[in-house]
Amino acid sequence: MDTEKKAVVANPLLAREVRPVLKLKEFFEGWEASKDFDEMLGRLHTGFNVPVQEYAGQEYDEIDLLIFYFSIADGWTDGYIFQVPADKGKKYQVGYDGNGNLKFKAPSELRQELARKAFDMLCLHFFKKVELPHRHHEDFNNVWERTISCERVLSAIQFFFRTEKGIGSTIKIRNFSYRSERSHGEQHAVSFLLNLTHFMWEWEGLEVPSWFSNKEAKERHNLEMRKRLDSAKPWMIEVLAYLNRLDILGEWLLELDGHCLEKLKEIAMRNELRADRYPFKSRPVATLDEACYVGSKAAWLLKEYELKKSEHQRLEMICAAELKKQEAEQELKKLSRD
Repeated sequence: MDTEKKAVVANPLLAREVRPVLKLKEFFEGWEASKDFDEMLGRLHTGFNVPVQEYAGQEYDEIDLLIFYFSIADGWTDGYIFQVPADKGKKYQVGYDGNGNLKFKAPSELRQELARKAFDMLCLHFFKKVELPHRHHEDFNNVWERTISCERVLSAIQFFFRTEKGIGSTIKIRNFSYRSERSHGEQHAVSFLLNLTHFMWEWEGLEVPSWFSNKEAKERHNLEMRKRLDSAKPWMIEVLAYLNRLDILGEWLLELDGHCLEKLKEIAMRNELRADRYPFKSRPVATLDEACYVGSKAAWLLKEYELKKSEHQRLEMICAAELKKQEAEQELKKLSRD
């Protein structure tokens, strides 16, 4: 009789409140309070689904959520940085392997898994989302204007993909793995950065009609955005060099300012003449010509810049001279008729 009664007991879920996280304040408080790996993993998986309230006085907004994910994902490629002295010797049982043997993981491994999960969510909900539409789409600049209009977002992107010392004199970009083949998520991040490059050099500012009521605010926005983008360009050149995509800059070569040219020169001069490849004693390159000799794309780009700049100036002088000639001929005809 007791067995029959137990069999018809209602599902205990019916006696519990079940709902998603309703606001970002609750999401952040839950994250801070949790020590459970599986709970933290679940929160990272659903964080971008939390409703973002848009009203005055709100404690958190979508920018706070985005920067939270950037901070948690930072260092996801490097298990070493997640090691803490207090964790020495700790191992937790986390299940079984394919052969049925108990599987254990150190706290640093669990931390890295959480960082990797945060990166995956960034790729899915930010990098992939913002890389569209295509740069020739009419909404391309509008989408990027909204994305980078907040200084905190661009600063977070720059910090996440910051430069670090690599092997020897090389420079690497943080938060890209050492694998030769990039993961699906990393490919989204690369596409994002390449589209960001196009936006940074093609952005022209919001059009401000003379009759516009809020003209000063729009002009101030344009000035602040221009300053923000220009100051980020040397960083972007480092990223492009690491991704082996400096060729993209050829489209705006004559628009590169002094800071960008200095960054290209700095990258070019990191190269070396190596004894195992050239019949010389190994040493750093001494000139841009030597950097070109060893195949530096930054050095060749600078050479191309000098050539184009020289030819551009020569052609401008020809155009100016032809214009003066036409004006002189017209003046001569006028004087002849008189």
